[in-house]
Amino acid sequence: MAEAFLNVLLENLNSLVQRRIGLLLGIDKEIQKFTSTLSTISAVLEDAEEKQLTDRSIKNWLQKLTDVSFQLDDVLDDCEKEAFRLGYEEEKKKWNQKVRSSLSCFNPMNVLFRYKIANKMKEIGDRLDQIASERMNFHLRETVGERREKFGLRERRQTGSIVTEPHVYGREEDKEKIVGFLLNDERNCEDLSIYSIVGLGGMGKTTLAQLAFNDERVDKHFEVKMWVCVSEDFDVKRLVKAIIESATKTGCEALDMDPLQRRLQDILKRKRFLLVLDDVWNEDQEQWDKLKYVLACGSNGASIVVTTRLKKVASFMGTVPMHYLSGLSEYDCWLLFKQRAFANQREELPNLVKIGKEIVRKCKGVPLAAKALGGLMRFKTEEHEWLSVMQSEFWNLPQDESSILPALRLSYFNLPIEQRRCFAYCAVFPKDYKIGKERLIHLWMANGLISSKRGLDAEDIGDEILDELYWRSFIQDIVKDSFDDISSFRMHDLVHDLAQSIVEDECRIVEVDDNTHLINLSKRVRHLTLSTSREKIIDIPCAESLRTFMVLSDGTFYGDYNLKFSSLRAFDAKYIWLSTPLPALLSNLKHLRNLKHLCNLKHLRYLNLSNSDIEILPGSVCSLNHLLTLDLSFCYSLHKLPKRISHLKSLRHLYIHGCRKLSHMPPHIGRLTCLKTLTAFIVNQRKGCHLDELHRLNIGGFLRINNLEEVGSPMEAISTNLSAKRNLKELELAWSTNENESQDKAEQVLEALAPSPNLKSLSILNYNGIHFPYWFSDEILGNLVRITLSNFQNCLKLPPLGNLKSLRELQISGMNIVQYMDNESYDVDLTRGFLRLETLRLEDLPNLERLSREEGNDMFPCLFSLYVDKCPKLTLPSVGSVKDLTICEGHELLLKSISDLHGLTSLRIYNSDTITSFPPGMLQNLTVLKSLTIDRFTKLQELPPDMLIALGALEDLDVSFCHELRCLPERIPFRGPTLLKSIAVKSCKKLKSLPESFQDLTAIQSLDIVDCAKLETFPSCLNRLSSLQSLTMSGLELTSSGRGGYSYELRASHKLVALPEALQHLSSLEVMTISYFLELTTLPDWLGNLASLRELILVGCPDLTHLPTSIQSLSNLQKLAIESCPKLEKRYEKEVGEDWHKISHIPDVYVGPKRYAIEVL
Repeated sequence: MAEAFLNVLLENLNSLVQRRIGLLLGIDKEIQKFTSTLSTISAVLEDAEEKQLTDRSIKNWLQKLTDVSFQLDDVLDDCEKEAFRLGYEEEKKKWNQKVRSSLSCFNPMNVLFRYKIANKMKEIGDRLDQIASERMNFHLRETVGERREKFGLRERRQTGSIVTEPHVYGREEDKEKIVGFLLNDERNCEDLSIYSIVGLGGMGKTTLAQLAFNDERVDKHFEVKMWVCVSEDFDVKRLVKAIIESATKTGCEALDMDPLQRRLQDILKRKRFLLVLDDVWNEDQEQWDKLKYVLACGSNGASIVVTTRLKKVASFMGTVPMHYLSGLSEYDCWLLFKQRAFANQREELPNLVKIGKEIVRKCKGVPLAAKALGGLMRFKTEEHEWLSVMQSEFWNLPQDESSILPALRLSYFNLPIEQRRCFAYCAVFPKDYKIGKERLIHLWMANGLISSKRGLDAEDIGDEILDELYWRSFIQDIVKDSFDDISSFRMHDLVHDLAQSIVEDECRIVEVDDNTHLINLSKRVRHLTLSTSREKIIDIPCAESLRTFMVLSDGTFYGDYNLKFSSLRAFDAKYIWLSTPLPALLSNLKHLRNLKHLCNLKHLRYLNLSNSDIEILPGSVCSLNHLLTLDLSFCYSLHKLPKRISHLKSLRHLYIHGCRKLSHMPPHIGRLTCLKTLTAFIVNQRKGCHLDELHRLNIGGFLRINNLEEVGSPMEAISTNLSAKRNLKELELAWSTNENESQDKAEQVLEALAPSPNLKSLSILNYNGIHFPYWFSDEILGNLVRITLSNFQNCLKLPPLGNLKSLRELQISGMNIVQYMDNESYDVDLTRGFLRLETLRLEDLPNLERLSREEGNDMFPCLFSLYVDKCPKLTLPSVGSVKDLTICEGHELLLKSISDLHGLTSLRIYNSDTITSFPPGMLQNLTVLKSLTIDRFTKLQELPPDMLIALGALEDLDVSFCHELRCLPERIPFRGPTLLKSIAVKSCKKLKSLPESFQDLTAIQSLDIVDCAKLETFPSCLNRLSSLQSLTMSGLELTSSGRGGYSYELRASHKLVALPEALQHLSSLEVMTISYFLELTTLPDWLGNLASLRELILVGCPDLTHLPTSIQSLSNLQKLAIESCPKLEKRYEKEVGEDWHKISHIPDVYVGPKRYAIEVL
């Protein structure tokens, strides 16, 4: 990590030199000396970074270097701030050397600054000189640039074709897929077939390749088989020689390239060969092509299998989609661990087995981790030794070359320097945390880990680095937005362990609990993350070295008034709800309200207060000269921004979308010429708040313009120059009211706001015009992926949206006159519109009759999801591509037309206060429907007995808030090709019984019955429900709250006094939840018959006095929760309750007040 940060320092020093700031402040000689010294040290850091893993003295030397580097970085930041104060950037062209000299010598403030900075620089210079001389003691190897001698790594990583594992677990399916390709699929490839296996280090790629290579069927299929371990040195001549030796099983003399190539082709010519290239790191496609063309001499069926950690490598080497190797199941991981830990017939002690299974969870499916930990436990016999490993993090465990972290470090050292420091910084987030891409890039920028170069902005560099980390398998579980860009991701736990092992004590994550009041930090901690959901006062007395302070909270956080964040670069307090006004909180950051205290936040570059309840942002924020990112998004109470926000000359990103109470912008926002993101602009007639403030801003990403009725003239709208803002991806244009604005003015303003052709998403809200502008065409909106048009009260017809060839998502709402979504006429030979539309949402369209004036079978060929709400005249066409349909407030004809959508797999119908029964045949022809939700049909009295007969593929049925419904269909399709797996019945208050056909639902796994006050009887033969694993019964009274949601009141609606006897036959039941039955006094003794029960949750049953004695016979019971059951709480209180001993054997027991509402639903 020292090497990575030293490169940042050198970049900062060079920047000061190029901008002649050193000359201005009279410190040019010191800067040049620092540059020279650090360059000398930097030359050996590559070697030192690797050797520190085994040499403690080098590790200590690097820590000293890191400490002084951070100190120097603060001093350089002070120099830049002083130059900013002097107004140097604006005046430098006017000053000659004489003026600069006089400034340096005679300006009182500058003399004082020079005196202070000289002392700091002398101290730092002395320490750096000492560190530079100490490096000679370690005999470190110098490197040039980022090139390394890689032979050492290759020597440590050699593989062969022989399977060296006694037993391989969990890879049979993967092996069969590869073997199947080699024997069959490759025959369809005329050229050389190349199959890539990709995965994290330690995932078992080599072992999988060995299994396929040695399969008997593969042996018989190929005439020649070869195995070469490539590793990091992709030298083509070396590889050709190694392939020859593997093919001939003899040594190959050292020849020039040409005779080697010809000899290899003589061996492979017209033969069906198999070559495995194991552990490939080469990212140079040209080098690969040199080898590939030599190998392209075999017969049809010749194949290459490549194993690599890098998706990028697989993408250009492979000829078929890459095979991404996922982790083993927890069960297979346990078998692998057990093979090592309990080898030689060692007795499997139950207490150690239980701890061992917890240790295996740490492996997260990585075979090498399971093997390493199993080997570590092999000679440990004491329970406390196993517990110590279970409670330790990977980086604190003993490591050897066969352990997981050394294996993963190969991937880390293969990264370029800039990517290393960015990857390691990710340790500031907890494990399994969903990391937002933009948030992380801005944090990288705040900490100086990335900067503009090669003509690219720092944000673009950050994008490139994240893409590289993905291609190199450092990040996973990526989520993409509508435009196919990464928006968030997670890190594998072991990759997080790798990052933590690199930053070591520079990064600390603290889980705040009830006992956390004081957090003591060493001076080496640079990044602190607090994770809490509690209201806490936290004292952090030693915070001077912190550069990142992050609070991940869904509670109220209080800071100590004596915090000293003198080096802070990033303050991230997303989702913080403050009990005190923001100025009081910011005063915790050394009295941010008061300018004379702002020196303690002079380095701040990132401030995130999004989703908090702040009301006013104090004006003192405007003194943060280095601030790059200010995130106030979704601060619903915020109603005012500081007037002097235009003084933040370095500001690049201002997020203020979702601030509903914000009524106007601060003046002269257009002076923020560095701004790259401005998510909202509120037009106002105040001076400096006109729309033309956007003219000079080169903003991108998302922008919402509000109050367009305040635009003074069309010329003001033209001056925004939206068409030149090519980095804008999403644009929202909104009028707050359209009652008093003329139609002509609205049309002229919208005409003047023509966007860039690069726009991907467009929303127009509350438009008062009749006609659409000229730019609503594929020529300008050809890249548009998503459109929202809402509340156009005067609109007669929609523009030709079907001609937009990239359009995938469309939402139309609040248009009283529109009759057709598509008004175009199509000739027989003319291609219809909406060729790529996937999602369509239609709301509040009282006169919409059809989707298209001319309907046909070839309409909407890609439409997948359709949402219809309050469209009383609409009927649905036959669109076979629709898989997901939601209808709210549907009339009878609309519901009947559902049967025309034969491809439906998911159907949700909501909200009707009039329909008492469904139209006949509504669900006919839906033979592939898997999920059906019927919700808030408050007058619905019955479901036709045979309504579900045709739904042979149905898996999930949810019936909710049908208050008049008395029974479910008697004939449920239990003999279909697939069977119902989940049934939920909620708030059907007149439902009296479940049909006897329930006993035939042999595939059902989950049954939820909530707020069904009159349900009295269950089918008698529930023993046939052999797959039922989860049962929830709750008397909690639910209340409908909008579309698809509900709230609840903590009171019972069901007078259940005893559990139905039929439940005792549920032999496969694993989870049972019983909640909010006020008159339930006892649980039956037959509860002990539920031999498979793993979890029993009891909530809100105040008269329940005791548990049956038979609970002690439930040997599989792992979790027992007793919440808000006062009589049980007293009787079974931990350690002291009179019957505690009856449940003390259960591993996870909670007895106390209600914890999570979700558990009762």
